[in-house]
Amino acid sequence: MDALLLSFYFLIPLAGVLLHAFLPRRESFQRKLSIGLSLPVLVGSLVLLAMVVWRDSAGFLLRESIPLLPAWGISWHIGVDGLSASMLALSTLVQLVASIVAAPKGRARLYYSMVQVLFLGVNGTFLALDAIFLYVFWELMLVPMFLLIAIWGGAERKAAAMKFFLYTMGGSVPLLLGIFLVYFATPADGAYMPVRVQEVLEQGQIGPRGEALLYDLPVVATAPDGQAVAVRMQALSFEAVSELYVPVTRSFDLLQWRLLSPWWSAASVFGMALAPLAFWMMFVGFAVKIPSVPLHAWLPHAHVQAPTAISVVLAGILLKLGVYGLLRVVWPLFPGVVAQQATLLASLGALAIIWGGFAALGQRDLKRLVAYSSISHMGFCMLGLAAANPQGLSGATFQCVAHGLSASLLFLLVGSIYERAHHRNVDGFGGLAQIMPRWSMVFLFAALLGVGLPGLAGVVGELSTLLGGWANPATQWAAFASASGVILSAGYLLWTVQRVVYGPVAHPHQKDFHDLTSTEIWAVAPLVVLSLLLGLWPSLLQDAIGPFSASLSAHMGWVVGLR
Repeated sequence: MDALLLSFYFLIPLAGVLLHAFLPRRESFQRKLSIGLSLPVLVGSLVLLAMVVWRDSAGFLLRESIPLLPAWGISWHIGVDGLSASMLALSTLVQLVASIVAAPKGRARLYYSMVQVLFLGVNGTFLALDAIFLYVFWELMLVPMFLLIAIWGGAERKAAAMKFFLYTMGGSVPLLLGIFLVYFATPADGAYMPVRVQEVLEQGQIGPRGEALLYDLPVVATAPDGQAVAVRMQALSFEAVSELYVPVTRSFDLLQWRLLSPWWSAASVFGMALAPLAFWMMFVGFAVKIPSVPLHAWLPHAHVQAPTAISVVLAGILLKLGVYGLLRVVWPLFPGVVAQQATLLASLGALAIIWGGFAALGQRDLKRLVAYSSISHMGFCMLGLAAANPQGLSGATFQCVAHGLSASLLFLLVGSIYERAHHRNVDGFGGLAQIMPRWSMVFLFAALLGVGLPGLAGVVGELSTLLGGWANPATQWAAFASASGVILSAGYLLWTVQRVVYGPVAHPHQKDFHDLTSTEIWAVAPLVVLSLLLGLWPSLLQDAIGPFSASLSAHMGWVVGLR
């Protein structure tokens, strides 16, 4: 039943590819079709998120595992918990917004088909709990994004698309090597691994005879005679003192890999410790997408050349996939390495915040300015991840959603003004509040959202990551330095607002600009409303990601304590 419900996220994009390819090619029809396909997926994602919040548990709301190649340990394993439900809600919202925005001229069938393939990969990545399928969906996104930039981008679109392709593929190679390294390091005959009682209570199921199952594996305890005995779910409590174990076999199952995290801490390969080697391989693969400094060089060029809708997708959801991968795969597997490298990881976050902020201050192209601001704001996610405490981890996830809203909004507005002026030079504007009051009001709102004004969504994630970083002695100095990012964002965003929106009308031809159209209002409205709603009522999202963050932090602390 769970697989049937979750197949919704795969069947609609697949149907969308066929419908876009074979139905009339008129751009208006194709756009309406894309909106029609996006709406039910968004509604379904919001229902899932509401169910996760109501359930108030770190466990999976829906999960299904169907063996495909048992001899190799490959299965169709998908599931939804607080983390994936939050990301799916953001993804489907961004898809709807990108569908509302007018597509670039020409080849509408191919354009919308590629968008559907792109979101098939995004949805699959957020749902996959098997490492092979996660990698397949991760790579599936590469081709449509490459084509969307290379075909419909700006004058330097081919160079930007190639840079995106090379950086992403360059990260995918060590990611794949890391996956196989971990797989072959798993004991071939399996092993009994210790588990936390709390994890069994959070994630466990009741078997047909009342026995406790964890990720479909039997939970056992050691009897006085040394024999393994099955544990009944009703007999468990948070005060239980018996050591619990589960039998784990070699597979690509990410949840079983999580149970093997104590094994990775002690394993070695090629005469080296396995955990640091596999950690950095996987980290590079996911960090390219964030993008973490110094793996960020592809982003500004891709944003500048991409059409508006694709810039919205890129900033709104694709950058969040890197953070998701670290939270879903790397952090649960290698908590010891995260603890050892916390200062370095937090410093990478602080470097992105500060360097990205200064780079944004020096930009004259509005799109490049927003691109560098994205590097700065995503640095807060890395800071929260490095802290690895509940506040830092939940702050990193909240920041992903908040930045997805603010960056999408800014790129929409930059795209709309470019359609009127045919340039993005900050110095080429001025006094737009007199000509385009609605556009100017939303642009000011988006800037204040990026600055982190209290009452808007942006402040919640940034404040949580800063407090989480300060609570961890290994990341305190990085958190202290990262606080300057708030000042920098106020500098480059509000200075841009002052030059573009206020003052006298800079150029006479600007008087011919028309204000936001009804289509543009429909595109920006959900982003504005959600940004305000999450700022005033952050528990709407926090209640979904909080249990996941607390569970992951407890798991990491427990594994580190076993060493």
